[in-house]
Amino acid sequence: MGLDNGAVSRLRVSWEKLPGKFKNLFRKFENLTDPCRNHKSYREMVSRMRHPVIPFIPLILKDLTFLHEGSKTFIDGLVNVEKMHAIAEKVRTVRRFRSSQMRLDTDVSPTHLQNKAYVRQFQVIDNQNLLFELSYKLEPSTQ
Repeated sequence: MGLDNGAVSRLRVSWEKLPGKFKNLFRKFENLTDPCRNHKSYREMVSRMRHPVIPFIPLILKDLTFLHEGSKTFIDGLVNVEKMHAIAEKVRTVRRFRSSQMRLDTDVSPTHLQNKAYVRQFQVIDNQNLLFELSYKLEPSTQ
């Protein structure tokens, strides 16, 4: 999803230099994150994964919001049991994602340690204006 950000996707020259196998891999990830049919591809892939899984939290929040906003909590003064069951099932799903402990440090090869150190030095930029400034510095607009 980060590569699909406007500041990154506009970098035409950089994308053209990317080897074909990485473009194909990106297309596969793009298909996986496609929101059509209520994120069907993503949901199917996650359902086949072994736990633990780090889920896409905005999708879970969307589902919970839909369940909460889309149904009345009380019907004729009684609790809407179907709504409560649906919410409980979504919460159980999240709990299953963390049903077993993640073992991240099993590989201590030099390459693994280098990769780990490289990833740890990443800095997150969540300011869209700054991302576009950096993008235009890399590849000025051709218009």
